[in-house]
Amino acid sequence: MSAKRVLDEYRWHPQKRLEELEVVYIHRTPEGEFAVISGAEIEGLERGFFVVRRSGRRVRIPYHRIVEIRHGSRVLYRKRA
Repeated sequence: MSAKRVLDEYRWHPQKRLEELEVVYIHRTPEGEFAVISGAEIEGLERGFFVVRRSGRRVRIPYHRIVEIRHGSRVLYRKRA
């Protein structure tokens, strides 16, 4: 299952909540660090990007930068190496 599909499922399924997820993605820094955000921080899901608000502006992050999606201790998605 793709990262977008997991996020869509938690956004639209009546018994699941996007806010319950943690998303780990490659953060654009020279060090190539990872960032972890709560699903509550996601403002929108677009065709090739998810949208978060950072420092007062909307930032579009491509789905291909998602490394892992977790629901509590359960891993729902992990990018293949």
